[in-house]
Amino acid sequence: MTQILLLLHILAGVAALAAAGIAVGSAKGGRLHRRSGNAYTLAMLIVGLSALVLAVANPNAFLFAVGVFSLYLVFTGWRAAMVRDGRPRRLDHAGGAVMALAGLGMLGWGAQGLLTASGAQPVILLAFGSIGLTMALADWRDWARGPITGKTRIARHLGRMLGGTIATITAAGVVNLGFLPDLVVWLGPTVVLTPVIFWWTARVTRGAVRT
Repeated sequence: MTQILLLLHILAGVAALAAAGIAVGSAKGGRLHRRSGNAYTLAMLIVGLSALVLAVANPNAFLFAVGVFSLYLVFTGWRAAMVRDGRPRRLDHAGGAVMALAGLGMLGWGAQGLLTASGAQPVILLAFGSIGLTMALADWRDWARGPITGKTRIARHLGRMLGGTIATITAAGVVNLGFLPDLVVWLGPTVVLTPVIFWWTARVTRGAVRT
């Protein structure tokens, strides 16, 4: 059963990367973009949920926490596209609460690891925990200021979906690039591709990308 689930996880990851490439390369707001985006969201849902099940079946709290982080990115990106009035629902607040708790858990675990263990895992936990907790808190701050609409909503959608893609690339690297240092494999895609998210977000908010 575990092998079947692992195969499903891998196939969904490949499908997610393919769909992400099509969505990024297609006209934003067009039919192809919407369909590939929906396919990407579904594939990432399978990736995330299967990762959580695998992390429970073969106890690995580290991968479980990272799975929650990846799911939150895609979930909030999808919600930004679907909730056009920009007003959060209970589902959005629940997602933020899960991410905040997971972020705090990763920070605590990472801090403990710095004191009791060696290697890259504590640093990775601190990095992803900080990013996840910051995202959850930023979401609540933005919701408190009022509806997230217009270019800001589109920028959030694109940024979070690209963030989910970074998580998928990272997972693929962890599996296939074991000969590289852990910090390079786990944090390299984030360091390299996060500036792309900021650049694209700036383009959207300035109106350089058709929404």
